[in-house]
Amino acid sequence: MASEWTGPAGVMQRAVLDAVSAAREHDADEFSTCLAGLSRLDREQLSTLLGTVVQALLERRHPDGLDSDDVDQLVELTVRSAAWYPRIDHDSVVRVIVGALGVTEVDDEERRVDGMTIIAHSLVLLADQLSGVRDGVRALLDHGLRELHRAQTQEMP
Repeated sequence: MASEWTGPAGVMQRAVLDAVSAAREHDADEFSTCLAGLSRLDREQLSTLLGTVVQALLERRHPDGLDSDDVDQLVELTVRSAAWYPRIDHDSVVRVIVGALGVTEVDDEERRVDGMTIIAHSLVLLADQLSGVRDGVRALLDHGLRELHRAQTQEMP
């Protein structure tokens, strides 16, 4: 059972749940409102949280791993199902998946993308890929918040 978080983690949990809900309902106006709220949160923590959640979701949906064909199909399905979101961008969906899988790209000035763009595309991907996931977004988000908390409280050697 997923936890109800308090404090800043609770604010982040509710904001992400609201945004995923808006994305699942294809409500572009509500999704934009949710993104505005998310933009006021700590961007690094939010990015880390969503990266962890997307990674966990991909691992559950693809327990044998993802090959390049799987990634291509995932990107195309996500872009197609997110036609409701006027800012959907193929390359940003690729960046979300690649980032969640721990693959880093060369930091290239002209390829740099705004952090909120990646956050928005992470949420769109989550909303699209949640069908058929037994635990749902709350459990995935709870896992991500626990990982974020652990990383913040663990002493560095």
